[in-house]
Amino acid sequence: MLSLPGNLVLKLKKFADLRYGENPHQKSAYYVLDDDPGYEKLLGIELSHNNLGDANHAWQLVSEFEEPTVAIIKHGNPSGITTHKNLKQAFKGAFEADSVSAFGGIIAVNREPTVEMIDAMHGIYFELLVAPGFSAEVLERLKKRSSKMRVIKAKRSTKKLELTRVFNGYLVQTPDDSNESRKDWKVVSGTKPTDEVFDDMEFAWKVVKHVKSNAIVIVKNKSMLGMGTGQPNRVNSVKLALRQAQGKLKSAGVVLASDAFFPFPDNVRLAAKEGISVIIQPGGSINDGKVIGEAKKNKMTMVFTGVRHFKH
Repeated sequence: MLSLPGNLVLKLKKFADLRYGENPHQKSAYYVLDDDPGYEKLLGIELSHNNLGDANHAWQLVSEFEEPTVAIIKHGNPSGITTHKNLKQAFKGAFEADSVSAFGGIIAVNREPTVEMIDAMHGIYFELLVAPGFSAEVLERLKKRSSKMRVIKAKRSTKKLELTRVFNGYLVQTPDDSNESRKDWKVVSGTKPTDEVFDDMEFAWKVVKHVKSNAIVIVKNKSMLGMGTGQPNRVNSVKLALRQAQGKLKSAGVVLASDAFFPFPDNVRLAAKEGISVIIQPGGSINDGKVIGEAKKNKMTMVFTGVRHFKH
C-alpha cells in the first residue's frame, strides 16, 4: 500500500507542449517523472489538455473490469459503459445509454478493439479511442475511418499518489483502490440478491466511483442505463439518472448505486416510484433506520457496502 512521505520531492520533465489548457487562453504541457508518458499516440491529430485528462479518466474506468468492457467518457464522466463478451455489443450498449452526450466523446476499451466494433462506430464523431493495443487490421480500418480521431495505446495503470493544487500547497492522497468483496456487503432490506443481480451491483459499484459526486448510477445486465452527477444534493442526481434511464426501468432487478449514503428516505421513495428494485450504497447516515424502513416499505432490496467513493 502506498504511504504518504514526510517530504515529497517531484522532479518533472516536460514531455510535450499542448495546444492550450482547458480553454484556449490557458497554456498547458504534459510533464512526466521519467521518459515514459504511459501512453503512445498511434494515429490522429495533436492531443489536447482535455483529451489527455478525459482519456485518463476513461482508461482508469475500464481498467476496473476483467471482462470485455467499453466506456464512453464526456467531460470526465461516463455517458455510457457496458460489459459484454462481444465488443460490438458492448460499444452499442455504451452508446445507447446516452447517444446525445456520446457525440464528441472518448471511447475506452479494456482489450484490443475488434473490426466489428470499429465498424459499429460508423457515422458517429468521437475525439479519441484508447485501448491496451490494436491489431494491424484495426489500425488500418481506423485510418480509413478518420484521419483526425486520436488513437492511443495505453499501459496498465500502476498505483500512484494523487496530487491536487490548493492554496499555496498540494493535497496528496493515495488512490481510491480499496479491496472490496460482495462477501463484506450487508443486505439490510429485502431478500438476498441472485448471482445475476450481485453481478450488476458489482458493475454499478465499480462505475459509480468514477462518476463525480454526488454520483448515482443505474444498471441492468452490466450496462449503465442512467447516470446523475455533480449535483449539490443527492435527490437531483437521482432525478437525473432516472430521467436518462426513462423507458428502461420496467424489467425486474434494476440496480441503483450511490457513491455515498442517502441522508434521507426521499431518494429511496423516488427510486421506488420509478421502478428501481435494488439499491447499493455505503450506509452510515444518522437516518439509516428511516432509509432502510422506506426500502422495506417499497419491498426493495438494499445493500450496504460500508465504503464511500466520493470523487470531486
